[in-house]
Amino acid sequence: MIRSINKPRRTWIGLTHVAALAAALALDGGARADASPVLHEYLEPDANEAVALGATTQSGELPAAIDTTGGPVTPPDVYASAPPSRVYEPGATSESSGFRPDRDTGRPDMLRYDDPFVPTLTPYKRMFAFDAVHVDYSLYVRAPDKRPMPIGGRALAGDDRFFADLRVMLLADEPVRIPTAGPGARLIQVVSSPATELVLLKDGADNWFLRSNDAGRVRIVAELAIERATFESDFPDVDWQKLAPVALQPPEHEAAYRDVARAIGVSRSLRPKQVVTKMVEYFRSFTASDDPPANHGDIYLDLALSKKGVCRHRAFLFLVTALRAGIATRFIHNEAHAWVEVFDGTRWHRVDLGGAAVNLADAPRVERPPHRAPPDRFAWPQGRDSGTDLAHRERAERAETRERERRANDPNGPRPSDGDDGAHGNSDQGNSDQGDGAHGNSDPGNSESPHDPNTPPRPAASVLVESIDRDVFKGKPLRLRGRAEADGAVCANVRIDVLLDAGGIERRIGSLATDDGGIFDGEVVVPLDVPVGDHRLFAATPGNRRCGPGRSP
Repeated sequence: MIRSINKPRRTWIGLTHVAALAAALALDGGARADASPVLHEYLEPDANEAVALGATTQSGELPAAIDTTGGPVTPPDVYASAPPSRVYEPGATSESSGFRPDRDTGRPDMLRYDDPFVPTLTPYKRMFAFDAVHVDYSLYVRAPDKRPMPIGGRALAGDDRFFADLRVMLLADEPVRIPTAGPGARLIQVVSSPATELVLLKDGADNWFLRSNDAGRVRIVAELAIERATFESDFPDVDWQKLAPVALQPPEHEAAYRDVARAIGVSRSLRPKQVVTKMVEYFRSFTASDDPPANHGDIYLDLALSKKGVCRHRAFLFLVTALRAGIATRFIHNEAHAWVEVFDGTRWHRVDLGGAAVNLADAPRVERPPHRAPPDRFAWPQGRDSGTDLAHRERAERAETRERERRANDPNGPRPSDGDDGAHGNSDQGNSDQGDGAHGNSDPGNSESPHDPNTPPRPAASVLVESIDRDVFKGKPLRLRGRAEADGAVCANVRIDVLLDAGGIERRIGSLATDDGGIFDGEVVVPLDVPVGDHRLFAATPGNRRCGPGRSP
């Protein structure tokens, strides 16, 4: 239940728990007097053993475990375990108008992100891919027709493997966009609840879609495989004629391209690998800036020569330049990050150009192991801000928060090892040879950016919780919605901490993020150790460069 008390407005929640049902076994009065109970020992499933034996789930529809870069993992139980909160549905995940570049080159403090994969791919969930450029520099898919893809086969040596856990809202015969693990991924096995006949489709840029004759919400657990060399592998030293032909680009872009190519130092006189390497170095050297680039009437030229921009600007600029140079490239993005894929004539390579956000909301899931990609083959500049670094910061911060909570509840209990949850193990994803390492970014991941004393003070944020679940259970998701603003303007992309005051002890139970309109809407899980009763609930933000700290009344 929720009780609201006005003047001032406060949010209260009444917390309950689900009582377990106890069953009594009635013994037959005529049973043998010497009968004694038979003791059995419960053993947790052993993922390593399941991998070694090639065991399947009880239904036989999926492998009981797969060997991954993060170690053996078991699939979510499509019939019994809690489903993911994110729902992929028609319209909500479509971009018929493509992608349009913008001049907001400031670095976002907090972005929402959902990761349906095990191991986690944060923040590299492949959601939208574009491979062509209009005259106005908007991006689109050159071959948008969707073709059926086979479901089946097996994982091969040299593949990375994943489980995916998705909730999809189906409309009869209407394709629904779904995420995938990377270019060229294959769907090995899939099971749905309720059972539904599904068709997997893809377009010319390898975007994935599901289609069904049925309608309704369905949960899907699937096994995927993808060639490991796709992730940050070396671009081979091939000749230009070995590359796939690239369609002619708009001639209106030629003059701007020549200026950008001259600034980077690339031309067809170099080999393709040299061109790709120089372009990666150039666009990784960009910096985020709250001051937009000078406007000379060509957004591609303005952004590229200013060397300002975050991930989406860098990936957009790389795509336009690479296509013009004759190298097949795709622009990839999701709700939190953008990068490119470059084709060597045989294989697509994922290339992160940096420019990631400071923080993510609701990701990564520290109970899931992270995907460990091969070492990055391109150099990073000082102060790197890659998606991999973002994931490490988030995982370490969330694991640290969980450990603090564990110690507060059981200070004498055993401590986890350094490698637990993947928060500290292999902290540079194999990039220790790349100079400044995974934590080279001077911003440690705090959403509250350092404030320059020479600039005017930031107005305090006002945080309002507008709606919240009426029934709240320990160990279950709690959904809330609200908004944040400061001095009449919205606080976009800021972190919203959800705080619970239980018996005078205030603790953070999760974080959300506002969207571009200052709205936050999401779920946090109420810890099992919170006592049953009435508790105060707050929403607070540390602010960002535009909004000061604030909290709900």
